[in-house]
Amino acid sequence: MGWLIQRDMTTLSVLRISALIYALFVPLAVWAGHFDAPRPMPPEPRWQLLRFDHIEGFAFRSRPLLFIHFEDDQSDAQHSPLILYEDDKPIGPAHSVHYDIENVGRGRYSHWKEFGILRSTSDNTDPGKNGRLYWVGLPKQ
Repeated sequence: MGWLIQRDMTTLSVLRISALIYALFVPLAVWAGHFDAPRPMPPEPRWQLLRFDHIEGFAFRSRPLLFIHFEDDQSDAQHSPLILYEDDKPIGPAHSVHYDIENVGRGRYSHWKEFGILRSTSDNTDPGKNGRLYWVGLPKQ
């Protein structure tokens, strides 16, 4: 009878140790997977936007000097080829009216002379705080 109690105690100890290892391993695995996963990126060529000035409502401004020669300057002739990406997904529509960017958001953007890129995020959050990366891409010509 003593060996039966001994075996039950051994089984219980193994179960407790297994539960402890599992309780420690799962959060560690989730944490390690969160930080080691590669971040999605748009296709080449691309340039990351790093500065976001809040303008009004959902609108934020970035003015990368590398792209000033692509800026639109006439509302009836919008030709800026820039594609705006949130992580690896293109957002838009491009060439949106500034009122809609500020008040509707949802990824709308425009690229205007002497102003730069006026844009919103896909979910209308602050691009400097939402943890996503923002890129400008130029289609290959």
